[in-house]
Amino acid sequence: MTTPRAVRDDINNLLDYLLAAEIAVYINPVSIDGTRVSWHSLNPGVPFLTHRGDPGLEDYRRWAEAGAFSAYLFDGALLQLTYDVEGGSITGHRLAYIPAPYRMDPDLVRDEPLLDVVDIYVADTPTSMVLHSAVRFDYDPSAAAPGHPASHLTINSAHCRIACAAPLHVGRFADFIFRHFYADLWAAHQSYFSGGATRHIGERVLTEEDATSPHLMWH
Repeated sequence: MTTPRAVRDDINNLLDYLLAAEIAVYINPVSIDGTRVSWHSLNPGVPFLTHRGDPGLEDYRRWAEAGAFSAYLFDGALLQLTYDVEGGSITGHRLAYIPAPYRMDPDLVRDEPLLDVVDIYVADTPTSMVLHSAVRFDYDPSAAAPGHPASHLTINSAHCRIACAAPLHVGRFADFIFRHFYADLWAAHQSYFSGGATRHIGERVLTEEDATSPHLMWH
């Protein structure tokens, strides 16, 4: 049985570790609002997306301005961690890793407000943006349909939905992100990340149709 408090504790464990290890520069408090476990936004009135579809620079700036993230890392990348919990089970999640739009100086990221750092790069080197894709694991069984797996990975395009075996534990999400995008940090903190890599938070939801194309299996 899963509870909002247990999910909150797991997220807090991850965020506290990242902050103590100086991987994260800033973490937001984890809040429980009814059945939803997420971050406590500094300005919830700011629209979450400027348009439907793939996030862009303006979305990143709005998230930085509103504090619409669970943490931001030493390089300016954002982590957004949200779960829905009802009846003792995970009923939805959005776990996103959003790389910074520029290769930003970690010293600036640590010493200055994140939005100010981004705007420095926008003003000084507007054409030096990096084309790194956001990585998002979604679980939305209520929207499951052919071509829209209940649990899926989205990269590069909002229309990309790579089927996943099951809903994803936040520890397994962190292991995936750091293993693939920060290999040196993952190796330096392998004992921590590997501990989360085997955690489960829900039953398998992969259908036979989902399994006919390349998919992610761990459960």
